[in-house]
Amino acid sequence: MRAPPNRRPRARRPPIGGGTRVYAILGDPIAHSLSPAMQNAAFAASGLDAVYVPLHVGADGLAAAVAGLRACAVAGWNVTVPHKEAMATLVDELRPRARGCGAVNTVLHTARGLVGDNTDGAGFVAALRGTGRSPRGMEILLVGAGGSARGVAAALLAAGGRRLVIANRTRARADGLAAALGSKRAVAAGLEVLADRAELARFALVVNCTSATLGTAALPRIPFAATRVDALCCDLMYGEPSPFLRHAARAHRATMDGLGMLLHQGALAFTLWTHRQAPLEVMRRALAAVLRDLDT
Repeated sequence: MRAPPNRRPRARRPPIGGGTRVYAILGDPIAHSLSPAMQNAAFAASGLDAVYVPLHVGADGLAAAVAGLRACAVAGWNVTVPHKEAMATLVDELRPRARGCGAVNTVLHTARGLVGDNTDGAGFVAALRGTGRSPRGMEILLVGAGGSARGVAAALLAAGGRRLVIANRTRARADGLAAALGSKRAVAAGLEVLADRAELARFALVVNCTSATLGTAALPRIPFAATRVDALCCDLMYGEPSPFLRHAARAHRATMDGLGMLLHQGALAFTLWTHRQAPLEVMRRALAAVLRDLDT
């Protein structure tokens, strides 16, 4: 039967069988993740006998989950909140991007063992460049010091960020990340910097890397009107606009959610696993379709 006009026929994946390669995403929570829709669409469009599944894994079960994935020869997996730093201690080898930031969001199960990489930062920078902006020469405020923040911070410095201020509720965590980055351009601060209007006026980019919208403690209210008028305010969360982005928009600042980062980091992970170019537009359409379904 011919597809209706202006609609592309959906690529069909082979039936799941003994030869199907299994990939996964581990997190807590995990029900919100759009990665399964994106990656399964990519596998189908590429004609690969592979499937990608979400796994709800708590912190106390992470080591056992990794051992099980290893024993079952699961081909690779992604890691989301709150496991990215812990995963770096559970793999056999760290690639430079993961070693440099101390966090893993992508694991490859290879003949020599589990290899950890980090595509978060490169994904964020790709999304940023998609808006016509580059980190080069920017003064940047990064809120949070967890696993996602680590990948993004390292990539922003590598892309030429001039000064990176890492603000975190627990100052010691911010100090630790700044030290791990090994750059004089990275400095730590407490959350009091979010109310410092003189300091806010310096930042061309403000990035929320916390998981506040997933139910943890809310961020202090930021006076976005004190930031540069051309500042871009980003939140790594995606879907419903976060309070962070809503407040920024009310101050007439440009905003970007985490959907572009999700797309690009996922495309990079797909290529690492399959050694193929990711079908980026297929993945983009899959994300858009899920979000439309959630809105209806």
